[in-house]
Amino acid sequence: LERDDFAKRFTGQQPIAIHEFLYPLVQGYDSVALKADVELGGTDQKFNLLMGRGLQEHYGQAPQVVLTMPLLEGLDGVAKMSKSLGNYIGINEPAIDIVTKTMKIGDELTWRWIDLLSFDISVAEAERLKAQVASGELHPR
Repeated sequence: LERDDFAKRFTGQQPIAIHEFLYPLVQGYDSVALKADVELGGTDQKFNLLMGRGLQEHYGQAPQVVLTMPLLEGLDGVAKMSKSLGNYIGINEPAIDIVTKTMKIGDELTWRWIDLLSFDISVAEAERLKAQVASGELHPR
């Protein structure tokens, strides 16, 4: 019950299903089976990723390095991008669908996406563009 959400639900007498307890263990065992050196995941997966480290040590393996990345907000600008939530852009979608969906996001989300998804623009360049939009010198679309 170390996970914060488990502790809150337990205290609030809300049910916790057995698969919720087992999922981190099973995901963590993937690291053992793969003899992983490094595992990447979203910040929401930190508990599960660290479970892998503990299991690796238990099985006599060197613990993997865990790298977490910020979650990318979906098209709604609130919840993480997710196919099951319907707020995503699929990487195999037709280009016109990708452009259409991207053009519908709000300006603030645009900057977040630039921060998380751009590899060919520096932080300084992103800040310059943001300042130009704020001053009215550049239109965000």
